[in-house]
Amino acid sequence: MFKLTSLISFIYLFTFSNSFAEELVVHLNVSQPQVNVYIEELINIKEGKKQEYLQALEDVLRFDIDNSARMKVCAKHLQIETLLKTKSFKELQSHLLWKELQVKYLIQIHIENKICTPTLCSIDYGYQKELKKFELEGSLLKDRKIMHQIADLVHKTLFNLDGIASSEILYAMQTKANKENQELKYNSQIWVCDYDGYNARALTQEESYCITPCFGPNKKGHSREFFYVCYDRGPSKIYISSLNDFGEGKPFIKLRGNQLLPTLSKDRSKIAFISDASGRADLFIQAIHPEKGLLGKPIQAYSFPSSVQASPSFSPDGKKIAFVSDKEKSPKIYVIETPSYSSSKKHLPEALCISKKNKENICPSWSPDGKKIAYSSMTEGVRQIWVYDFENKEEKQLTFGKFHKENPCWAPSSLHIVFNTADTDSSDIYLINLIDKVPIKITSGPGKKHYPAW
Repeated sequence: MFKLTSLISFIYLFTFSNSFAEELVVHLNVSQPQVNVYIEELINIKEGKKQEYLQALEDVLRFDIDNSARMKVCAKHLQIETLLKTKSFKELQSHLLWKELQVKYLIQIHIENKICTPTLCSIDYGYQKELKKFELEGSLLKDRKIMHQIADLVHKTLFNLDGIASSEILYAMQTKANKENQELKYNSQIWVCDYDGYNARALTQEESYCITPCFGPNKKGHSREFFYVCYDRGPSKIYISSLNDFGEGKPFIKLRGNQLLPTLSKDRSKIAFISDASGRADLFIQAIHPEKGLLGKPIQAYSFPSSVQASPSFSPDGKKIAFVSDKEKSPKIYVIETPSYSSSKKHLPEALCISKKNKENICPSWSPDGKKIAYSSMTEGVRQIWVYDFENKEEKQLTFGKFHKENPCWAPSSLHIVFNTADTDSSDIYLINLIDKVPIKITSGPGKKHYPAW
């Protein structure tokens, strides 16, 4: 085995159909962390032809692998496709074309009688692994999810890490209100979509303004829950609903005044939010139990004279909170220790400022691995996404371009971020990873899409 110097080694056990096992070691060069993958053209074996439907499924898989941040898909090669149709992988494993294209893995997907069988082949080691059998339904919207599962299965097999292709994203979409409602100029509802923007559907159906969603604590035996802010009854309040409740959200926290910007800790034991219950916008924490609900009353976590707090985000262990405060006259990102219910209210927590390069900084989001915080920062007149790295203690600009970019949120991978653009006419949600650093638009159509939450 190689030492942990310039190479990182992931060891994974491959079990083959002939009942013997081999070790496959995946070597990732730190300076070039992506491995090249070739995806064979999807063919219906029984019909012996390629259909438009299969092309659409192949496009989904190629998008998933290519945007995994750890793999890159090689372009189609006519000679390779011809050879794969006439020869077995074992016969082709030592072919020079693989080296020329620097391909490390081949993905083959056989489809027969709606049964989809993906096989992962290692070029360097000559191994083949049939991953799992899937049954296609014939509906592109449903079978897209199977391609997402295959992409995540490949990712898990190679790196022993979960992929993001099967994950979903919440967001708010603002549209013009119904003309019959004279009191409301705009309507905003909470939506959910696959990580690539497809299968989008509305989760709330209120004649009101619903924003800033985040996934909730999720009771056992119930569908997934989510929090959001709603202006249905005057002041803004935090509501809770589930992905199957079809718009039947309920107020969650009993506290006077406005409630804004809820965020849940990773262990789902507490929720942080902003409230003006004390007369100005301060940071509060509410302890919760996934089954019992609220535990005690909300406590004030941070307040500063003549200042406004906003956008809390928990560290993965829940011991710290990042948030925005203008206590130094311009909004900056601060980090404090999460106060407990036994903490003394007489002492203000020490707030550490991490955003120092630019004057206006908003919308912090703590990465799931705890190593970074993404936020939106005014940069030469345009709000861009920046990332603060705790290990290097430095800030780096991630996005560029003319449109304002806000509300970054991390994927579970800690390699991907979603954010929304903010234009006067429209806004959409984009996906970006820390390796390629190329924003990909994942939403389209009318309405302003913003406040994405992974």
